[in-house]
Amino acid sequence: MEYGDDGHLRSAALKGVRKLRGLSTQDLATRLNMPLRTYEHFEAGHGRLNLDYLHRFSEATNSDFYGLLHAIAIGSPEFAVRTADNKFMTTFTIFLQAYDRKMGDRIRDLDARSLIAALGEMFDALAEVGGQRAEEAENFLDEGREDLAARRPKPGR
Repeated sequence: MEYGDDGHLRSAALKGVRKLRGLSTQDLATRLNMPLRTYEHFEAGHGRLNLDYLHRFSEATNSDFYGLLHAIAIGSPEFAVRTADNKFMTTFTIFLQAYDRKMGDRIRDLDARSLIAALGEMFDALAEVGGQRAEEAENFLDEGREDLAARRPKPGR
């Protein structure tokens, strides 16, 4: 399906996650502490992407904030629904943050072929195996989300 622009992609991703959770627009407006019309405007994909709203939405729906962002980036709103429960992109981002800390400026020295090979192997391996035990995974995600949030700029002017 063609979505036309980021607003349409965002709208489809948000609606998909909302429906996955069995919530109404009023439910989410209440959870986000915003007027219904404001929430409807946000879910319809109008205006500029508001990361604070997206964070609040992902918390209110217990979904994957980074999965929502990447759903837009890769043109697949279904990706937001697919990652809502397992927090695939949050996990990826936690590891990416750790890698950035470890490597620092040495990241510049990586060549594209190495990146393609390593990431290709990683995704091929993921296609073949299951995940960690649920409790270990939840602890990892909780700690990683706290660290990501601590480094994320606070919304505002």
